[in-house]
Amino acid sequence: MSQTATADLDLALPPAPPQPKHYDVVVVHRGIAHVAGQVSRAPDRVVAGHLLSDADDLSEAREAARVSIRRVLAALRDKLGSLDRIEQVLSLRGFVNAAPGFTRHAEVLDAASELLQAHLGPRGRHARSAIGATSIPGNGLTEIELTVAVREEA
Repeated sequence: MSQTATADLDLALPPAPPQPKHYDVVVVHRGIAHVAGQVSRAPDRVVAGHLLSDADDLSEAREAARVSIRRVLAALRDKLGSLDRIEQVLSLRGFVNAAPGFTRHAEVLDAASELLQAHLGPRGRHARSAIGATSIPGNGLTEIELTVAVREEA
């Protein structure tokens, strides 16, 4: 990934999420970084809601997934110093706030996967789980966890 692409992504990221009292947002161990679930909370609002049926418009939910993954990347940038240290995204676990019977979770989370691949190229491809949840903290529409392989500091 070029320095320009990394700089462009950095400009699009929100501030890193605050450090909670009882757990770490990012834990790095033996070259693997695990990012705690990030809810679809933009700097000015929570992208909130609940998908009720497969007929629902997914545009707001897909935006929620992009908000969540940007928070994940902001947390990684804060912990690692640079997103250039991401060697490979290994897995993404995404939760979608939806009613029983909703089946389009993967379409919602595709927005996060697309963003990762657009900005990280082949390093952004990953394994993924798309999970339905009946509620997410703060009534968020999505919550995303990420696991990445990390390069040693130069």
